[in-house]
Amino acid sequence: MKFKTLAVLALITYGLSTVSLAQVTLGKKEILLVNERVEMVRLTYPPGSESGMHSHQSPNRTVYFVKGGTLALVPDLGSQSEAKSKVITVNDGDFLYLPATTHNVKNIGATTIIIIENEIK
Repeated sequence: MKFKTLAVLALITYGLSTVSLAQVTLGKKEILLVNERVEMVRLTYPPGSESGMHSHQSPNRTVYFVKGGTLALVPDLGSQSEAKSKVITVNDGDFLYLPATTHNVKNIGATTIIIIENEIK
């Protein structure tokens, strides 16, 4: 009887530890240029990856999609953030001009997305 209890507890503990150890797959960020006026980065998001919640400090930025796809832009709204996500589909060569924000970028499509982003200081 004691062995069964230990076995059940071990299985429950293992199950909980695998859930709590689930990792988010982050995209890759490469800094291409930084000076007093601009920061340029290349962002690569394989399918299912994301940026993680982050804030843009500079007032504006440009985003150029080297390789497009489907993204969910998740604002920082606490537990309601998933409900307020904006899904966009962009093509190779598309671009955006965006204000500073706090958000998470998720690649919810089937292709790798590559972005060149310029933070305008």
